[in-house]
Amino acid sequence: MNSNTEQSILNDPVEDQITLPDGAVVGSWNGDTIKDLQKEIQRIQADQKSCGDKRSNYVTKFGVPHQEQVPSNLKDFIAYIIWGVDKHGQALVASRANRIEEVSYINDWCGNQDAMDARDRSVDPNSGCK
Repeated sequence: MNSNTEQSILNDPVEDQITLPDGAVVGSWNGDTIKDLQKEIQRIQADQKSCGDKRSNYVTKFGVPHQEQVPSNLKDFIAYIIWGVDKHGQALVASRANRIEEVSYINDWCGNQDAMDARDRSVDPNSGCK
């Protein structure tokens, strides 16, 4: 991370800070535009890979601010990662933060039978899924 990026991150309000599992602040997002979050997550992921950071300390959705914008019915969504939802109803998804989807599409998809069956298998201790 260059010194301009570091200084910018340090000047961001605490509620906008993206943090790692160890608590380090590595970026920011104000919750407005999902494309800004996408750029920031992809930048952080690239920095972590190039620096050889421990995988256990990679950025996760739990370190992304404005999680209150994720609809409550999607907080436990497990089909793929939802990094965040912007003020316009767009969601950043997938492990590499490389897809943007409308929340309405995810709602339709997670309400279908395949998704509900997958969810049930994930919480059923006898399903063989971990």
